[in-house]
Amino acid sequence: MKKAIFCLAIIGSFLTSCDPLEDINDTLDAQETSIVGDNTYTLSDDDYDTLEKSFGNFNSTDEAKELIPELLSSLFPVWGSGSSSLVTYNVYSPLETEDFLYRYTVTDDDYDNNPETAQYNNFDDEDQIYTFLDTKYTAPEEGDLVSLTYEFFNGSTNTLNNGFFYTNGNWEFIQGFTDDEYTAMGEGFPNFSSEDEAETKIPIFLEDKFKFESKEAGDVEAIMYKLYTTDEYDLDGDGSTEDNTTVSFISYFIYDGSSWSARSSEIQETLQFGHDGESWVPDNTIKYTLGSADYAFIGNALSSQYPSPTASAINYSNFDRRSGNSAEWTDEMLLEAFNLLLDNIDPDAEEAQKYLISFDIYNGSNAIESLSVIKTEGVWVFN
Repeated sequence: MKKAIFCLAIIGSFLTSCDPLEDINDTLDAQETSIVGDNTYTLSDDDYDTLEKSFGNFNSTDEAKELIPELLSSLFPVWGSGSSSLVTYNVYSPLETEDFLYRYTVTDDDYDNNPETAQYNNFDDEDQIYTFLDTKYTAPEEGDLVSLTYEFFNGSTNTLNNGFFYTNGNWEFIQGFTDDEYTAMGEGFPNFSSEDEAETKIPIFLEDKFKFESKEAGDVEAIMYKLYTTDEYDLDGDGSTEDNTTVSFISYFIYDGSSWSARSSEIQETLQFGHDGESWVPDNTIKYTLGSADYAFIGNALSSQYPSPTASAINYSNFDRRSGNSAEWTDEMLLEAFNLLLDNIDPDAEEAQKYLISFDIYNGSNAIESLSVIKTEGVWVFN
C-alpha cells in the first residue's frame, strides 16, 4: 500500500511540475525573436501624444530619460540586448528674461558722485558701472533689467547702451547695440519695429560682431535690443501704459557652429539608449569598428613590446586570437591597445564614457569580436 501511494506521489509530482523542454523552447523562442538593431530616431507629434506630453516636449532631460524607454519598447518590440537608438527629442528650456524694466541715462552728476569717474565724466572700468548700479538701485529684485546708456572710455569715448540684469543676487551684463549698430542693421532709429525684425537681423549682425571670438556650436548669447512699442512700464513717466515708447527686451541667440539663430524656449537634445537584455536604458556607448588605419596605429605604437603580434596586425588588419601562437593578442594586450587608440581618437572623452569596439580576428578562420570598455579615473577598463 505504501508503495502504491509513493508511486502515485511521484506521478502527481511529474504531472504538476514544469516541463524542462518547454522552458528550453521558451528560451530559444525568445532568442530567435530578439534581434540587434541600431538606428537614429526623432520623436514625432504622435510619439509625444502616446507619452501624454501634449505640448510636444519634455519638461526636463531626466523626464526624457524616464519616458523614452517605454516608447522604444513599443516601437521596436523585437530588438534585444546590444541594440541602440540615438533619439532626438524636444525639451522645454526657457531662459530668464526681464520681469521689470528700468531705462536710465547716466548724467554728469552721477559721474561726479564717484571720484573715479568725476574728472572725465565717463566710465573706463566695468567695476565702476557695477558700483554705480549698486548706488542707484539699492533694493533690486530678481528679474530687474536696467537699460543703461553711458559713456565709456576705451582708447576713445563711446556712447553705449547695454543691459544689466539682476539675477541670483548679482548684476549680469547683457550685450546691447549702439546707435551706429542699429543704423548698420538698416534702422532709421536706434530700435527695431517688431520682434520678428529683431530676430531676423540680429543673427546676421552677430556673425560679424563675434567673428574674432572663439564661439563653439551650442554657445548662447543674451542680447538686449530695443523696440518702439507699448510703454507697459510707464518708462516716460507720463502716467500712461498705453502709449508707445522705446522698450528694451532680453532675447537669446544660439550658435550652431556657422551661424546664429534665435533660441526658443524649446531646445533639441539627442541621447543614446541601449537595450540591456531586459529594457531600454540611457546609454552613452559609442560603437566603433576598427579600420586598417587603426590596426596600423596600434601596431606602430606597440611594435617594440609585441613585435610579432603587431607585425601580424599591420599585415593582415586583424588580431590573431589563437591561444599560444607567437602572434596572439590576449585580452590584456587588446585593452592596452584600445587605451592608446581611444586616447588618440577621443582625447577629451568624459569619465564613464563607454565604447563598444568591434574588430577583425583570426582564430583559425576570419571572424569578428567586440569588447566593451568604459573610461574610469582617466583610463579605459573593460566594462
